Amino acid sequence: MASEKDDMPMPNDNHRRHDLRSSIGRRQILDGARQVFLVNGFRGTSIDQIAAEAAVSKRSLHHHFGSKDALFRSLITEEGARIAAALPSIDRDEPNACSAMRQIGGAVLETLNHPTTVTTLRLIIGTLGHFPRLGEEFLRASLGPTIEQIATYLDLQAASGSIRIDNSRAAAEDFARQCLAHVIERLLVPGQAFLTEAECAALVGDILRNCSVRWQHDLTRQGIVGPILPDERQA
Repeated sequence: MASEKDDMPMPNDNHRRHDLRSSIGRRQILDGARQVFLVNGFRGTSIDQIAAEAAVSKRSLHHHFGSKDALFRSLITEEGARIAAALPSIDRDEPNACSAMRQIGGAVLETLNHPTTVTTLRLIIGTLGHFPRLGEEFLRASLGPTIEQIATYLDLQAASGSIRIDNSRAAAEDFARQCLAHVIERLLVPGQAFLTEAECAALVGDILRNCSVRWQHDLTRQGIVGPILPDERQA
């Protein structure tokens, strides 16, 4: 026969339940804050409005985040982590550098064009006066791991002789920034249709042409369209 002591929840169970409630409450606040910030902007949003939208008390909001500034930064940080987790790893064993870069570029564009990401970019742009380094922080958190992977891959390809490159890190950063710039342009000119797979591949090709990666001539002879070599621009 079980005793009353056997029916009592273990301390670990209590901790798990508390952590779960805390996680749900935090998520609820972040979702509510996103909606209010998007409608009213950062300056036009109050803690009272966020608490009402999230259906939580102001005490709960302050417990989880402390202030409106901290809440907003947490929202952007979390979104950066989501993007970093959503992006696939570049295939380091792919011998065709142009193909590998097109694949990762397509994934970056698709992820950045996601409606949730677009919403976050709008929020960031609207608060740069208050958080001047927020855009840079977001880029580092969201695309930083992918930039590192691209730089490592380009170094490997350069070592194998399939490409020529002066600064792989600079090329990787330039590649990511140009992908982001395309999405920002869509924000400034709303209503544009989303890119088809073929259009996305073409856009990545254009971006690659503007980076400092230079493919060897044999890739072009195989029918792979890549960036034009400096001596070919005047041909």
